[in-house]
Amino acid sequence: MKKLKIAITPIGIDAAKDDLIRQVCDDPTMSELCATLICDENSAIRELEEGKVDAWVLAPTAEPAKCPDGAIEIIITDKTNLVPFAKEPTADDLATLRHILERDFDLRSPRIAIVQEGNVQNPDLANQVTDQRGITTYGPYTSEQILNEDAVCHFDGIVIVGDKTTEHRIVSALSQEAPARYFAGRETVLTAAYRPLRLDETGEGLAEVGELTRPIYTAIDIVRHRSFYDEARKNPLPKLFHDKREDRRKDDASHANGKPLPTSAEEENAALPPQ
Repeated sequence: MKKLKIAITPIGIDAAKDDLIRQVCDDPTMSELCATLICDENSAIRELEEGKVDAWVLAPTAEPAKCPDGAIEIIITDKTNLVPFAKEPTADDLATLRHILERDFDLRSPRIAIVQEGNVQNPDLANQVTDQRGITTYGPYTSEQILNEDAVCHFDGIVIVGDKTTEHRIVSALSQEAPARYFAGRETVLTAAYRPLRLDETGEGLAEVGELTRPIYTAIDIVRHRSFYDEARKNPLPKLFHDKREDRRKDDASHANGKPLPTSAEEENAALPPQ
């Protein structure tokens, strides 16, 4: 298996962040898994477009990375994947999420839960999606219900509808290690640290190695899962049967006469010498 190339962007470089990136990139374990390239945003985009790197990782910053337009944010925790939605998802949203979980996370027939507190517009959404689209969906649950007795372990993706308060409460309860963010639904594999860069009393950055290694490992896994998924679905046979004997017959006749071979019966009759 080839060694992947990962671009790392330290947005707004400072000494603490640079030390963190160097520490991660110089680790022998990381060197065995991938080749890292530290670059700015414009360079990372250009390297991706030219196919010189396989994925892009954003290092921890004072402000959380913004989810690009058209992407779906997925938060990877120790136990499951969380998907924040500002408003109630549609059946198409859940179908897109299922495809992402299958292709990018190597999850077959993923189980999806919906967490929604307050006013629920369509309380029967989960049943409708399960019956009509074949997407195994449950809910809606409250955050207390989904966290009770480790219920999260039963689901591959948990859609969290509403403001950030519920999201942060669930992430804090699930993550003993640093989570990672993945901006899904695009051909570019882009991950980022979940927690912003914290500062101590002297203003120096406080960041653990796992806050950067987790997004890198996530990017590597996604690139490999995609490769396996796409390769398994390639059609090894040609789309249409093509009789090459007909091509040879036409080619031989064309060379013999020095003229192109007629392509229809009428043209063939017209090409015959008069009797």
